[in-house]
Amino acid sequence: MLRKILISQLELGMFVHSMEGSWFDHPFWRSRFLLNDREQIEQIVSSDVKRVTIDEARGKKLLLPLEPVEGPKAAEPSARAPKLTRLPELSAVARPRSYLRDVAKPDFNRLTPRERAAEVRKASGTIKRSRAAVMALFEDARLGNTVKSRKLAPLVRQISRSVNIDPTIILNISRMKTKDEYTYLHSVSVCALMVNLARKMGFPEQQMHDIGMAGLLHDVGKTSIPESILSKPGKLDESEWITIRNHPQRGHDILAASEDVSNIALEVCLRHHEKMDGTGYPGGIAADNLSIFTRMSTICDVYDAITSQRSYNTPLSASEALAEMQSWSGHFDQLILRDFVDSLGILPVGTLVRLNHDELAMVIGESSTNYAAPIVRSFRSIESDRDIAPKDIDTGRNKSRKLVAIEEPENWGFTDWPLFSAKLLSMPSAQ
Repeated sequence: MLRKILISQLELGMFVHSMEGSWFDHPFWRSRFLLNDREQIEQIVSSDVKRVTIDEARGKKLLLPLEPVEGPKAAEPSARAPKLTRLPELSAVARPRSYLRDVAKPDFNRLTPRERAAEVRKASGTIKRSRAAVMALFEDARLGNTVKSRKLAPLVRQISRSVNIDPTIILNISRMKTKDEYTYLHSVSVCALMVNLARKMGFPEQQMHDIGMAGLLHDVGKTSIPESILSKPGKLDESEWITIRNHPQRGHDILAASEDVSNIALEVCLRHHEKMDGTGYPGGIAADNLSIFTRMSTICDVYDAITSQRSYNTPLSASEALAEMQSWSGHFDQLILRDFVDSLGILPVGTLVRLNHDELAMVIGESSTNYAAPIVRSFRSIESDRDIAPKDIDTGRNKSRKLVAIEEPENWGFTDWPLFSAKLLSMPSAQ
């Protein structure tokens, strides 16, 4: 149950679901977290936040009730403690209780089929116009002309509108880009991803335009890279790699000489290849000196890059890409990456989930019909407390099978979930 309380009523053990105001009103990268340190409470009390919403299904309850908040009902913890009698190769030590986390996925199904078809047509038109506009932008930059961001403003508004209605529509369409379209549509995709992430993080509406424009302009420096290097299918030599590493600075120079380009766009253009551990380029700048917009852009840029068809790589699925990105130590701001995952409604490969038929399953991919609908491999009946033959279920096609909750592996006795999940992936599936 979600409940709104005063900040003076916060206690350790409560789970903060949201805080009043925008992201800038509070001192945390995320708005959802467990209060496990007195300093967290002190930071909230000293901020501009007056009230917070707590999730009593995921943390300590308030003894004196205040204003209930409308919202999706939290999944109730199972009354049955899982007595795990696993197959020998899948054995794990059981724990005496289960703990459910809500499947915190955005509601992407609020459109009727007719409304969705109309939005698909609008998004397709936006993609087509955006591709032409970015091609013209890049050509102007190659000729030494300044960037006219005002001409791109209507496209940013259209992309933002599409994202606001249903981000899966425009992102699904933009993912179908060919390797020849990558340079141009990559900018469109990053624009949409940046806006979607910014909405998830609670940025004020007036900043959405600058954030989206930053995504659209972030790769303008690639106009200085010869096509033979951009499209090279093999490994780059040292001189080619130096050319590649110069494109953020080149892009920054182009934007700095142009009119009406925001500081956010300048920052993102220059820093979108930096890493949290300081091993990125062009400046080798580490976390303490990377802005929130840079941290967002590195995630959006890499995600679209590794899920797109290019001359030198085979694209990963969305769920595979997110699992890979979560494993890269020192590359991303992990808290913002979690917000990014939530904003897409995609569950990374390897996520343990509970299905509506009282089964445990693991995410192994996403449906071809909708990337926000996972394909899962069920492997255990909770009702019978027995392992079952692994079966792959496409929740995008099989509408009768639904995810009820995301589970914490350790609460089901998986002391080494990575090892267990690798074994489960290697087992044959009963279709």
